Amino acid sequence: AAAAAAASDSLANTVELHKLDLLDHKATAEFIQHHHPDIIIHCAAQRYPDAFESNLEESIQLNVESTRHLAQLCMSQPDYRPHLIYISTSYVFDGGVISKEFPPYVPTSVANPINNYGRSKWDGECAIRDVMNVAKSNSDCRGRGITVRVPLLYGEDCIQLDESPALEMMKVLLPTATGTTIKKKKIDNWALRFPTSCEDVAKALKLMIDRALIDKHFDGTYHVSSPHGITKYGLLQLQSQLLNVPKSELDERAVGNDDNPSAANPSAAPRPQCTQLNCEETWSALGCQVEFTTLQDGMRRSSRGFPERFIGQ
Repeated sequence: AAAAAAASDSLANTVELHKLDLLDHKATAEFIQHHHPDIIIHCAAQRYPDAFESNLEESIQLNVESTRHLAQLCMSQPDYRPHLIYISTSYVFDGGVISKEFPPYVPTSVANPINNYGRSKWDGECAIRDVMNVAKSNSDCRGRGITVRVPLLYGEDCIQLDESPALEMMKVLLPTATGTTIKKKKIDNWALRFPTSCEDVAKALKLMIDRALIDKHFDGTYHVSSPHGITKYGLLQLQSQLLNVPKSELDERAVGNDDNPSAANPSAAPRPQCTQLNCEETWSALGCQVEFTTLQDGMRRSSRGFPERFIGQ
C-alpha cells in the first residue's frame, strides 16, 4: 500500500493538469493544437439522468456537441491524427422493455435508450461514427474513434459519497445528531446494476491505448463491465456489513423498494431494469482480459475512513 501511495504521489507530481471547458470550442481546439495528444479519452458528460432532464440544452451541448467537435478536431489536425476514446454508457440499451432485445448486450445489439441521458450518449456515439466515416470515405485512415460503454462506476478515492450512485446510499449510514428523528429512506431494489471500479476501467483503457498506438486501424465499440450484478439496496446491505453496521440499525434507516422508481416518481428520468454488458468481444480484440475487482473488495476500499472521511456532506 505504501509503495502504491508513493507511486501515486510521484505521478501526481509529474503530470500537469489543465482546466478546459469543452463547451468552449475555440479553447478546446487551441489546447489540442498546442499539446498534440496521441490519445484523447473523452470522459466529460452530464451523467445524472435526472439532472440531465432539468438542464436539457446545456447537457446536450456537453454530451453530444462537444463529442462531435472533439471528433472533428481529431480528424482535422494537419500533421497528425490523435485517437479519440469516447466513454459511453450501458444506458444506450432499454433492457428489452421496448426493443425486446434483452441483456447481456454485445456491441452490435440494438440501441434503444429510454431516457434523454442515454439518448445523448448514443447520439455522441453516432456523431463520432459519422465524422470517422467521412474520413474513411476520403481514404484518410489516420486516427480512429473508439467507443467504450461502461455501467455504473465507482471510485476508490471519492471525496464525496454522491460522486457515485454506487456510494451515495451510504449517506443514510452517516451519524445523526442526538434527538434527530430518522426518516427511513427507500432505496432502489428493482434495477440490477453492475458496479465497476474506475481502476478496472482504467486497466482496460490502458490495453486499448497500447493497441491503438501500434495499430492505426484499431477502432470500434467495446464493452467494459464487471460481471457482478446487484441492486442499490443490495449494495447498501453489503456496505453495511463491511462497516459492521447492525442490521437493526440499517432497518431503521433504509428499506428496499421493489417497485420501478419511475412509477413512484413520474418526474424522474425513466431507467431500464437491467442493461448488463457482454465483454467477450472486448477481450477477444485485446487478446487479454481484465480481472475485475469483487464487490466486497471494491466497497471495502471505497468506504475506507467511513464515516469520518464523509462527515459534513
